[in-house]
Amino acid sequence: MPPKIDRLFAKAVERRTKGRAGLYMHSRHPNHDWENGVTAAPYSVFAGFGDVFENWEKWLVKSTGARVHGHLYAPDRVHFAQGETSFMGGLSDSAAARDYRPLDFLTNLLWNTRGERQCFQFGAADNQAITHFLARDPNAQISMITGGWALSLFKSNRDFADIRREAARLQKIETDFTAVLRLPMVKARVRVWNLAEFVENPIEPLQAIVDEISPRAMRRLTEAPIMTDLTGFGQFLQALRNQGMQPTLVGDFPVSENGIFGAKNRARPYLVQ
Repeated sequence: MPPKIDRLFAKAVERRTKGRAGLYMHSRHPNHDWENGVTAAPYSVFAGFGDVFENWEKWLVKSTGARVHGHLYAPDRVHFAQGETSFMGGLSDSAAARDYRPLDFLTNLLWNTRGERQCFQFGAADNQAITHFLARDPNAQISMITGGWALSLFKSNRDFADIRREAARLQKIETDFTAVLRLPMVKARVRVWNLAEFVENPIEPLQAIVDEISPRAMRRLTEAPIMTDLTGFGQFLQALRNQGMQPTLVGDFPVSENGIFGAKNRARPYLVQ
């Protein structure tokens, strides 16, 4: 290009971009809601399932063939699939490193595993920094059993006063998350059940989850994962109520052992007739 034309071109570019440099600046992150997709691939998030079912992760791997992680945002560490301490792309199981950029951690994990369906557990005890991100991501499939955290407290041997305080804390966190999932901006695919209605009929929700993760398989479930023992759980919830804590997210569990969630529903598989 001749020098005179080169100078004219440079001045034209300067006039066009003067005062609007930020508009043409390349950046690691686009402006909020300007993204061409939030994450690189579909993935599934499960809240409460690990509390309701024994060996939930192993069963889901067997039923879908997906990569199933534990609680990726647990306070102690990142619980990668099969207990790995590092994952594809050099991701560490360090909670501190993950919490420095919690959204980037998830987007990097999904980018590094394109072509393989990722699943992970997420609960009220986890870092909640990604809740709004999950809600507005159309690639997210979120399945939640509200009140599932109560089963972990039920099995703990902690002082009951501590259990009551922790139950109130976890219910407040989960209430906030469910409120986020009801916002108009939600683009994720969301399914929510309370604990009582889920354990009464678990097969239908499980079938829908498996079909969505692996739609080409089109397999009918013949057996669900083994449900945790619920004996005495109704009395535990009543004890919480007597102490002034109302477990509203759990649903309506009968106190009597003769109720539908009593002794007859001890840990066992549920069969499809």
